[in-house]
Amino acid sequence: MKKLISVIIVNALLLAGCVIDKLEDPSSQKISLKKAKEDLDIFTAILKKAHPSLNVYLSKKRFSYLTDSISNSITDPITVRDFYNKINFIANETGCSHTNADLADYVYDTLQNRDIFFPYPVKWINNKLFVNVVGYDLPQRTEITSINNKPVKDVIKSLMAYNSVEGFHRKTQENLAADNFSIDYFLKYGAQQKFELKIIDTLGKQSLLTETAISLSEWNNREVNYKYYYDPVTLDYDFYINNPKQYAYLRLATFEYEGTLKQNAFENFCNNSFELLQNKKNIKSLIIDLRENTGGKLYNSFLLYSFLTQKPFNEFERAICKIKTIPYTGYLENGFNTNYKDGVNENIEKEFFAKLNSDFFTMPDSLIEVWQPNSIHYGGNVFIITNSKVASAASYFAVLVKNAGRGKIIGEETQGGAYSGNGFTTLKYELPNSRINFSFPYVHFIYTNKEEKNSGHGLIPDYFIPDSYESFKNNDDRQLSFIIDTLILSNKSL
Repeated sequence: MKKLISVIIVNALLLAGCVIDKLEDPSSQKISLKKAKEDLDIFTAILKKAHPSLNVYLSKKRFSYLTDSISNSITDPITVRDFYNKINFIANETGCSHTNADLADYVYDTLQNRDIFFPYPVKWINNKLFVNVVGYDLPQRTEITSINNKPVKDVIKSLMAYNSVEGFHRKTQENLAADNFSIDYFLKYGAQQKFELKIIDTLGKQSLLTETAISLSEWNNREVNYKYYYDPVTLDYDFYINNPKQYAYLRLATFEYEGTLKQNAFENFCNNSFELLQNKKNIKSLIIDLRENTGGKLYNSFLLYSFLTQKPFNEFERAICKIKTIPYTGYLENGFNTNYKDGVNENIEKEFFAKLNSDFFTMPDSLIEVWQPNSIHYGGNVFIITNSKVASAASYFAVLVKNAGRGKIIGEETQGGAYSGNGFTTLKYELPNSRINFSFPYVHFIYTNKEEKNSGHGLIPDYFIPDSYESFKNNDDRQLSFIIDTLILSNKSL
């Protein structure tokens, strides 16, 4: 998966200045056949040695077939971008939403000021692609039917691989591809100066037009500041009570709070919110909005669930890893090697000393923490809103709630899994020749309250309520309205 656009370092723009456009695009530089094969062999060996869920959704035979086929497809020197696409394809096939491949930081930095990117944030609704930005040449809600003579349905499908999910490939990846469209399109199709578009305007008129490419920094500006329809994540968390309609609303944009002060603040927020709920006996329902929440610390998902359950629960059913020490340390990313390697090795030695079988070590049951219900737990109705971006610890939290019968899920299937996932610390490597970064967690764990059988899907909502064209057109919150109007005010049987 590509580096997230929203976190690309802004300082690179200042360093690059106007000189950047005169330099060669580093993603188009070629590496030799020998060096590409070497990087592929290193990547393959590291995954086989250390990836904890490599063969959960991808058999050993299938993995060998894929890597051999890709190796055989490299017959000449290859550009960094084309080689990245081959590495990313394998990463996506693992069925692990935490397994990511990235171009080197310096490549993204030098791309910031190049006018080679698709100019519009877009939204994928009912298999149609709509402009999702205000104030530019194409108005919001304009439908795009083809780009550079390729139907948008085919374009979106070709971009799914840049947006991995937990489990098997699924429609969730189409939604994610639209959210990351500009950078994904570049990775797949390369630099573009212009885009030939077929559109249907908001009055239903069809036309052909040409749009000029923009820079990545400008696209990011449009995505952040001028988006038309989106789930706001301005605050990490928020809470309010609607007394007349007798519900409370808890918004959680992340489970990651870096540093002691931020973590303590979140824990205090949870305590204060649920203490207030305990004193407000008229509040019959709690809505927890997880949309856009890609996860964070597992601890925080367990903490939140402890306010909703009346029963003790294990953090997970089982946790396993393949390694006794981090392998191939010569290829570790420099920052990880310096700051995290020793600590991870110590944790593996302390926590995964029991042999499960010839391939895995397991964490003894005695080390799996058991959480007790919080003394101020909430006992009313619980509704959780999810969308395609909900992953990792956020998705696991929703699994805990749904499969314990503690609440209902409304929205869309999650990016994260419903049976198991990967976590703990993420191992970070850099391939020596292409300088492509890739990463994956070293632990695979089976969820508490998991689905009965691993379907390879995300968490399926109880009420599938995706965004519709009407909600997009009117900028309405369809999921929240459904909960309030249909489930709460109508007192529909739960």
